[in-house]
Amino acid sequence: MKRYAVKLYYDGKNFQGFQLQKNGRTVAGEILSALLKSRLVDDFRTAHFQAASRTDKGVSALGQTIAFNTDKNFSLKRLNAFLPVDIYAWAWTETSLGFNPRKEAVKRTYVYINPYHGENLQFMKKTAETVRKKLVFGSYVNKKGELKPRTLKKLTITKKEDFVFFVFSAKSFARNLVRRLVSLILKVGLGEIPIDRVENLLEKGLVFNLPLAPAENLILLDVQYKFGFNVDEASKKILMDKLRKEICKSELKRLCLKNLEQL
Repeated sequence: MKRYAVKLYYDGKNFQGFQLQKNGRTVAGEILSALLKSRLVDDFRTAHFQAASRTDKGVSALGQTIAFNTDKNFSLKRLNAFLPVDIYAWAWTETSLGFNPRKEAVKRTYVYINPYHGENLQFMKKTAETVRKKLVFGSYVNKKGELKPRTLKKLTITKKEDFVFFVFSAKSFARNLVRRLVSLILKVGLGEIPIDRVENLLEKGLVFNLPLAPAENLILLDVQYKFGFNVDEASKKILMDKLRKEICKSELKRLCLKNLEQL
């Protein structure tokens, strides 16, 4: 029996989330179905299927990482042959049988993209810096048995053309934290929350009461570990071709938008 870790891309708008549900199409449901159909897995009790992140409905991923046990000959080609068109595996590695993709991740990176509506970027960047320095969301026990606060490693904001890019990195995240922080920063940028209230909101934990920014604009870009992955060049090329086709559709919509702006 061997255990493999696999990196996956998926388009979140087509799913009710990652986790298995009684009703609704989920990412995990499609992956488990593919593992069965490919005969890589015969019994889920021995497969010990796990994932790095349980993304919500609408959230996409490029670096979602799953792990499972199999005694069959594994290849990405074999798995991809049974995955639907909106999920694709592109990298893999063999791991120890005890590997847990959620607990052993050293860094997760999320990117959120939002249309720019004239928000005060200076205020947004100042808010992001305050959040990065002040926000504590739980704690964890390190290898020495010490209790350490869970904080953000990175939070940057960049405007590119008509969009604002938010990049978040941390060892792990509280549920919905990224979307609540995006909501906070945008509200400050729009003048709906005074910038001098941000520290108070963070200290009192009131940021967790803020509404969620839309899920469809969020992607789990990568999950990093202390080891690397083997990128399958053939799978990578197929995925890149898929994404180029999607970009073409987006460019047509951008063209329509630019033409409407000129009227």
